[in-house]
Amino acid sequence: MIKVNALLQFRLQILASILLVYHGLIWSTSNPELQFALSFILYGLFLLWQPLWDRDARIVHLPVAIGFALFFLTLNYFSPNEALAFFGLILSGLLGSRLLSQTGFRSFDLLALVIITLEMAVGLIPHSFTQIELPGQFANYMQTIVLIPILLFFFAPNPSLSNPARSQVDLMHGLLTATLIFIVLLGGIVINQLYHVDYLDGLLLTVFIVSTLTIGISWFWNPGIGYSGIGVLWNRYAMTIGGPFETWISTLTTLIEEHFLTPTEYLEAACDHLVGNDWLNGIQWNFENYSITSGEREGMLLSHSVAEKTNVELYFKSNPGTALEHHTILLIRMAYQFYLAKLNQEKMRAHEHISTIHHTGARLTHDIRNILQSIKTSLSILEMDQGQDRDKHQKLLHTNLSQISTRLENTLEKLRVPNLNTKIILLDCNQWMDKLEEQHSANSKIVFHRDIEHIVPVPIDLFDSVVENLINNAIRKSSVKRVDIRLLSHANILLLSVCDDGSAVKESIEENLFKQPVSSGEGMGIGLYQASIMAQVFNFELELNENEPGKVCFVLFQHQADLTG
Repeated sequence: MIKVNALLQFRLQILASILLVYHGLIWSTSNPELQFALSFILYGLFLLWQPLWDRDARIVHLPVAIGFALFFLTLNYFSPNEALAFFGLILSGLLGSRLLSQTGFRSFDLLALVIITLEMAVGLIPHSFTQIELPGQFANYMQTIVLIPILLFFFAPNPSLSNPARSQVDLMHGLLTATLIFIVLLGGIVINQLYHVDYLDGLLLTVFIVSTLTIGISWFWNPGIGYSGIGVLWNRYAMTIGGPFETWISTLTTLIEEHFLTPTEYLEAACDHLVGNDWLNGIQWNFENYSITSGEREGMLLSHSVAEKTNVELYFKSNPGTALEHHTILLIRMAYQFYLAKLNQEKMRAHEHISTIHHTGARLTHDIRNILQSIKTSLSILEMDQGQDRDKHQKLLHTNLSQISTRLENTLEKLRVPNLNTKIILLDCNQWMDKLEEQHSANSKIVFHRDIEHIVPVPIDLFDSVVENLINNAIRKSSVKRVDIRLLSHANILLLSVCDDGSAVKESIEENLFKQPVSSGEGMGIGLYQASIMAQVFNFELELNENEPGKVCFVLFQHQADLTG
């Protein structure tokens, strides 16, 4: 037994069989019983070829199918010529509906459309109207001429598409094609009967008039650049704005901006708006661990899977039809995508929160490590011999303890709830340099330099953080014997540099030095990363200016044009 699916791939051959049977019914069959039997074959082949319904699916509405079959068989039995004309118009409409949507079929569909039109115009109409007479052997010649391309159809290659979609049938183009062919045929009959003009002349005249009108309408539809034709007016009429679908899409975009709504609340609110439409009773979302219900769960049920473990149940008030069903599913999938966007938004917010906590904790850890270093320095002072330079040691110990107290106070201040009305504390660059020299006066390795032509205020938090990080990182290196700190303030630039004579920064560390926390075993980790972020906030730049053994310089600078620009 031959399966139907095996035949469906030969669509052009099926179409050729339809044209051949149609040709035989018009030209070669005079026996009513044989003609009625061939009509069964014609309609069966048409059902295998037609692109409207799934040809391998089971018939669901059997009474409706039986009603259509009885109508066509009755029409074919009592009025065979009218049935053939009606069938020819339907077939030409389906062929014309695909001319603009299927480029792979276009040449064959156009040839089939010409064959159908010639079959009806030259064969069917003269047989139906005895008053119409064709000249001499014209009908015999046309019968042979039309038969040749029909036979060539059997040798046409089939495209790779195995099952054309329903969307490839354009209703408006199909109706327009069938209407134009009907007008041409009717015009030839009317001109012949009313004005007693030869049928072929009247047919050609009708074709000329219809072609001229069609070209004129197409020009008025889109006249060219600078003019708005009928097409623009039709688009304004057809593209209605403010319907239920547009309203609900607007609701989706409005609700997504409400940051206080959780993803579940957002999806529930969106479905509440959709259930307000007339055709829908309720919606239920079934997720892996919970469900969301909106409206009443009654009426016609349609289940749709939107993800692997997520499906939605739609309850319609009545049979929605294919178009409304697909539109509703489209809106549901849009809501689900917005729901996923809301979930991702929450995940990103949580990630940012955790990242902030991480950076804050790392920064405070770095501050506490500096404080611990100062405490160790103070303990080493206490272990020194107090017999000599007692006053100098006490002064140095007092300076270190004051510095530890200030750092602890700043660290505790960072652990408190941040003050939203924070202010930037500025200090004269000369005064800040005096304070820095006083703090590190006991360290003989640190040498200070000033080149100040213009006295400008500097942000204390930024400069203290950067210089303490750079000094501690330099002192930690065992090879360092001298650290030079220079403050330069000219008319066009403000620059703070910290240079040491120790080993160079490794290339692997230098690449990510200010981009992310790094670990070198000698500092230069989270401290410089946080300092670079703070420098950007204050519109400064922090960079490694020189990196050679014996000459490692970090600079914090800002062009004065940035302050005035």
